[in-house]
Amino acid sequence: MLRRHKLPDSYFVSRFAAAPYRACAHACKYCDGRAEKYWVEGDFERDIVVRANFAEVFEREVRKLRERGIVMFGSGVTDSYQPVEADEGLMRRAAQILLEAELPAMVMTKSALALRDLDLWSELNSRAGFTLLMTIVTLDEDVRRAFEPNASPIQARLDTLRAFKQAGCGVGVMAMPLLPWLGYDPDHLEPLFGAFADIGVDVVLPGGLTLRPGRQKDTFLATLNQFAPELLPRYKELYRENRPSGTPLASVSAERRKECQAILDRLGLNTRLPHRLYRDRLSLADELYVLTGHMHQLFGHHDTKTLTAARNRYRDWLLEHRGYIARRRNLHYSLLDTQLRDEFASGRFRAVLRNDRLFDFLSQRVLHDKTYDYLNRQWGNNV
Repeated sequence: MLRRHKLPDSYFVSRFAAAPYRACAHACKYCDGRAEKYWVEGDFERDIVVRANFAEVFEREVRKLRERGIVMFGSGVTDSYQPVEADEGLMRRAAQILLEAELPAMVMTKSALALRDLDLWSELNSRAGFTLLMTIVTLDEDVRRAFEPNASPIQARLDTLRAFKQAGCGVGVMAMPLLPWLGYDPDHLEPLFGAFADIGVDVVLPGGLTLRPGRQKDTFLATLNQFAPELLPRYKELYRENRPSGTPLASVSAERRKECQAILDRLGLNTRLPHRLYRDRLSLADELYVLTGHMHQLFGHHDTKTLTAARNRYRDWLLEHRGYIARRRNLHYSLLDTQLRDEFASGRFRAVLRNDRLFDFLSQRVLHDKTYDYLNRQWGNNV
């Protein structure tokens, strides 16, 4: 039930992932999980797999963990707070298990049902850390009803974010997939991102629509033909290359991303999970790996090749030393962080990175316990 990753990804910053269900009754017409690539059998919207023994197995696997890391509840083929959760209650049990283990968590959903468990998630946040990521791609309820028919209304999602924010939890928005001509343009993005800024979300993760040839693309275009048939020719042109990845014409995507980023920058919204929401929730070694990944967005355009090479050397060092500890059950993973601090203090880690600027940058966290502010591009003492 608990999927383990050797390294945290730079996007969601999790080491572990779990999902009590498979397939999704939210029935979103753009869902990538419909694609043949993921082999979800049956009717994607109705044949929901309930992992009835989820809590029992999840608890056993959590107890066996030897290393700290964020547990992410989310998947490309399901939503952990979809309607069936109201009866099954598997996510509430998962929250209790993580609270007992004092292990940090992140939940991705488009359901206001997450509010039911605010008491547990806010308590977990105070002990270990918790972040709620809510998917919102439009403020137009007509668009929502057409393309996300069984998901929570938009206002209910915004209210859920506000409630978690007021409870002290980290909150963010997955603004993905933004739909061309139905939300992915400045006229729609300005009020959408403005609503997020009003709540004070910690991060917005935008992304465009992919349409993989087959079930996903066919389902979306059929829905579009009913909702806005005048847009059908434009979509067919935009996705005419039928790439296996489902990506649209590159030239159009680049322009949309540029417009999107300009609005987010103007509103002062992070587009990467801020350091304060993952520091101390991962091992120090993993924190540095995420930080170096985020630097590609923050500074990468200055010297991408040099930064990439240094990060790759750090990744190799981390995997080698993590593998050594994994093969020796008598060793604890805290040894990895201790060694990292020693090598930074002595300066020996310069030889690993072979990048003095990166060494000095990371030393602010390792040796001086600083937190990096992505928006202001500076280190500070506040966590």
